[in-house]
Amino acid sequence: MHIAICDDNVADRKHLERLLSRESDKRAGTPNILYVDSYGEKMHFLANPLKYNLIFMDMSSEPGIVEFIIEHLNEMGYHAPLVLYSDKIDYTAIPNLPDYVVHAQKPYIPDPLPEFLALGDANVTGHVITVSVHTNKVLSHVPKYKIMYALGENNTCSLYLTDGTSIAVDEKVEDLRQIFEPFEEFARVNKSSIANFKYVSAVVPGTLVMQDYKELKIPLLRYREYKWKKQEMDELD
Repeated sequence: MHIAICDDNVADRKHLERLLSRESDKRAGTPNILYVDSYGEKMHFLANPLKYNLIFMDMSSEPGIVEFIIEHLNEMGYHAPLVLYSDKIDYTAIPNLPDYVVHAQKPYIPDPLPEFLALGDANVTGHVITVSVHTNKVLSHVPKYKIMYALGENNTCSLYLTDGTSIAVDEKVEDLRQIFEPFEEFARVNKSSIANFKYVSAVVPGTLVMQDYKELKIPLLRYREYKWKKQEMDELD
């Protein structure tokens, strides 16, 4: 998730950075890491605000600066959550704020951050189709397009991603088969493997070769079926 901190008070900005860093550490080992950018003035932030899934803001160095920023965000089509932290200025008194604005009160403290981050997570999942799995009993949302295959090995199961990393999940292969069932590119190809056919490089008798050169065994009787499935996925791309 991409987060922007817009605060012209340097000490407050740095404090929120530290709090968000701790929240990001809690997500280690999941694909839901926080990427945080900080801004102390408006123009650098407004150069590319649409990349953000969540914004924290308290800008009070000049009159009307928050209204100016929100007006430009509206013109750009921004719609992700924006948390306005009132301090010197009571932002709740600004009329006709867009629906994506959420109000909070300074100082920055840890307690409400998970609630606000959940809003950002919802924005991420609303734009990218994700697969919901558990890692160490914590729910994670993995972008579907990043998953090459899943393997069950030694009573554990992992998702292997396009960036070369893997995520150990609590679900078993049978659970994952049901999770992937709505998506036509996925198929359980043997007892312990699920493949995303968009990332199959070759289908040969007895084997699927994935884009990372991993070989997944397949029944000989299903060779033609999987050959056609790969062709179908290639044509969709």
